[in-house]
Amino acid sequence: MNFGILEKSWLIVFISVVFCGTLPVQAQSSTGAVIELPPIETALARKQFFIDFGNTSPGLAKIASAAFGLHGGYKMVANAQGHHSFEFKTVAPTSVSLRISTGKPRRTVLTQAYSGADQQTAMLRACDGAVFQTLKTPGFFSGKYVYISDLSGSKEIYVGNALLSSVQSKTNFKKLTYNASWSTDGRGILFTSNRHTFNNVFLLNLTDGRITTVAKYKGNNLRASQNPITGQVAFILSVTGNPELWLASSPAARPKRVTNNRSNESGPCWSPDGKRLIVTSDAKGKPQLYEVSLSTGALSRIPTNLSSHCAEASWNPRNSGKIAFSAAVSGGFQVALFDGQERKSRFLTSGANDGMQPCWLNDGRHLVFTSRAKNGSKRLMILDTEGVGAKPQALSGKNMGNCSQVSFFYPKF
Repeated sequence: MNFGILEKSWLIVFISVVFCGTLPVQAQSSTGAVIELPPIETALARKQFFIDFGNTSPGLAKIASAAFGLHGGYKMVANAQGHHSFEFKTVAPTSVSLRISTGKPRRTVLTQAYSGADQQTAMLRACDGAVFQTLKTPGFFSGKYVYISDLSGSKEIYVGNALLSSVQSKTNFKKLTYNASWSTDGRGILFTSNRHTFNNVFLLNLTDGRITTVAKYKGNNLRASQNPITGQVAFILSVTGNPELWLASSPAARPKRVTNNRSNESGPCWSPDGKRLIVTSDAKGKPQLYEVSLSTGALSRIPTNLSSHCAEASWNPRNSGKIAFSAAVSGGFQVALFDGQERKSRFLTSGANDGMQPCWLNDGRHLVFTSRAKNGSKRLMILDTEGVGAKPQALSGKNMGNCSQVSFFYPKF
């Protein structure tokens, strides 16, 4: 027997076991306690990695900690003790480099620079790069929210980054403003307001601040949602009496009626491919989710079969079989998920506070929703829908007013 060959074979097996992640790894925490890191394969299956930030400067590390702390797919440990080290470095006022290293001793597996309008934007892009390289799914940190807040004393439109660490007020009408949603290109915001006495739909151009009226018809002009692919706009208008679905080829085009019934439609929601649309309708007496035929206006009920009141649909951008929605339960509301493949629904939130107005983020893993306390106060929460035992985390605090009706946009780089 050739013992040299046998020894080499065992060495290959040993190396394969260690680097394929079938053995656990021990790491020391900042308190000196030994923690057991799950192997990389197990961590990937659980969609959670242990990470550290190496020699990242305190300023950038603060941003990274805030970002990855929201994600749920990562747990931060002591330096050089994670499955991966994400080391961030400023290379220019608007550019940040990312170096990912792994193994014992550490070996570099990626070095890449990311740019943005400012250092924080570049840093969030770099964090997204780290997510994609490790979880093989998109990050959401470079995205932005539009939402409604009463911080100024009236309900106005605010825009913020994905951490809500940078927020700007976009309106100051001192009137009722609601149902804000992003335009397809992220350069504008569609919204409803009674700023001119009656409810009309407007388009706010974020480049120059110009506001254009896009729906000013008899009755109530209640909602507009733009198709993510074609640019069509779905309107909810009551020009013919009850609120119906109307479609226009663009915000500037005249809409055409799609539904023609005696029920009340609301909350239009486009599918990720732009070919399908869901509305909430009380066609059978109480609000339920329906898919609308864009050619005939016929309604087909989505069999959520979870509650007598289902509304506010949000279509998962990466899995069109999953639809989040608000459902009445126990005298309140909670966020639920319909799985079209399983033809089943389940609740994603619970507790004393209401959960409603869900909005998927671009990764199809996280969603943001409105949490409403019994005293009526509202704040935005983020939920990792795939994390084991994940709980919602607060995005907004009391210093941001009562926040609700969030819409999310992720730019194409």
